[in-house]
Amino acid sequence: MKTHKIWLLKLIPSIPYGNLLSGVVLLIILLPFFYLGVMEETGRSTPALFFSLIIAYIIPVFSYITAKSQEALLELRSQLDLNDLEFEQAQARLDSASSGKIALQLGAGALCGLIHMSFIRGSVSSAVATTLESLEGFLSTLGALLVWIIMTTVIYMLIQQARLFARLGTDRVSVSLHDTRKLIPFARVSISSSLAIIGALALFPLIGIEGGMNLVESLPGAIAAFGPLIAIFIIPVWPLHRRLAAMKQQQLATLSERIETCLDAQGDITQDAEALEKLASLLTYKREITDVSTWPVDLGNATRFSLYLILVPSTWVAAALIENLVNAVL
Repeated sequence: MKTHKIWLLKLIPSIPYGNLLSGVVLLIILLPFFYLGVMEETGRSTPALFFSLIIAYIIPVFSYITAKSQEALLELRSQLDLNDLEFEQAQARLDSASSGKIALQLGAGALCGLIHMSFIRGSVSSAVATTLESLEGFLSTLGALLVWIIMTTVIYMLIQQARLFARLGTDRVSVSLHDTRKLIPFARVSISSSLAIIGALALFPLIGIEGGMNLVESLPGAIAAFGPLIAIFIIPVWPLHRRLAAMKQQQLATLSERIETCLDAQGDITQDAEALEKLASLLTYKREITDVSTWPVDLGNATRFSLYLILVPSTWVAAALIENLVNAVL
């Protein structure tokens, strides 16, 4: 099936610091555009800063995450049971999709955006009327549609990337309990993709601070991002975890059987010198196997993910405190 490179990635120039440059350019273009709606006195203002920042953030970050996933796949090449054609197809799935899937991403994003605006405005007819009656209404609807379309595309592709690594981890990558560090690229894909969504969620309080929306009106978008966040974090490493856990259980069972052969009929330690030496080696090896983690995640990556995960509730709490403070002062 013919695939096409995702359109968001085409917005990133293939030059040094292209991601950073594209983010700055997008912010410079979008901020003045969306702030046109803020100038109108309609009782509500366009959340211009949120629309501008989340679009300028997620597109370059998605490009960066995709590049990191491609690097992870190349790093795993020697361990993968894939021929050259299969490996090329796997690479293509990281940044490309079929025409039908691209259309599905765009359509699903637009539909969710329209549903969200109808929820905020009270009904579909009210959402359409508000969109057409003022510049603020038009820009608010346009911004919501763009954010939903872009975020839907990004999340869809991140899940597709996660599923690819999950399939590789199921039966296409060699696994050993003695050297799980070779599997860390799976964890990097899991954590870096999750951090991209966490960063987007941290921007959501700007909707309430600037656009005057309450928390309930922001929840559909937050829930739509938080659910995939959990999936994106778990999917790439779960098959590997199951394989490692099964291997560990089998290895421990085998060691227990061998240890029993070094004991006497009553289950006590034998006094035979050769048996004692063998027993000591087996017990040491069993302790090492017991300490092996069945999750291909190193401490540094896990710590960084935990710290960033705290960022989201912190920004929401801070936004609520600021909003209450402003309301109390005014």
